[in-house]
Amino acid sequence: MRRLFLPPERLATQHLILDGDEHRHLGRVLRARPGDKVVIFDGRGNEFDAEVVASGRETTELALGARRDALPATIRLTLLQSVARGERMDWIVQKTCELGVARIVPVLTSRVVARPAGSSTRRARWEKIAREAARQSGRADVPDVAEPVSLAQALATSDAQDLRLCLWEVSRGRALRAALPQPPRSTTVLVGPEGGFSEAEIAAAEAAGFLTVTLGPRILRVETATVVAVTLIQASAGGLE
Repeated sequence: MRRLFLPPERLATQHLILDGDEHRHLGRVLRARPGDKVVIFDGRGNEFDAEVVASGRETTELALGARRDALPATIRLTLLQSVARGERMDWIVQKTCELGVARIVPVLTSRVVARPAGSSTRRARWEKIAREAARQSGRADVPDVAEPVSLAQALATSDAQDLRLCLWEVSRGRALRAALPQPPRSTTVLVGPEGGFSEAEIAAAEAAGFLTVTLGPRILRVETATVVAVTLIQASAGGLE
């Protein structure tokens, strides 16, 4: 089924006129024609049935149908992700959105190599990647992507009610899978940069209530570690069933 994201304020009327990128995406990428059905999602958990009424050179007209609530998530998962180099961060945002994270907070730790200049521009890019990942994976909600913050800020804003986990390759005796309750309803996971966390950063995380855990004996690349951790948490909560 063709899917398209539109913000809630655009869905106050039953007849929608799309132009610009939205018109081109629907016509050229999704190849929608008059009479075709489309699912619109608003990024807040709502979906709408729609039908293409007319398609011209510059605009597409849609008739909006019934609203329906999407299935609720089995877990609210927040990812505190140390900013990775190059396209790795883009890839992390994309894949963890596909896997169902609710919020991504880019974190600037002491060993982060990538120090994104123009954080608003980078955030806008990550938000766009999140919207596309939500569309592709069939989500009706779009994960919140925050501005990059310091580790101290990230730790201070983590929910005290969450199960809070910190991936640390030195913590070899405590496996992530064994640390997960059945099921974890709300979880925050903190992932370090390519160079890992410093001892002081681990001490700060533990003081903030984070449990240090490992993914086993292998040292994984940061993007691999993040996807494995999110997958294990989702599987434990039943989010992959």
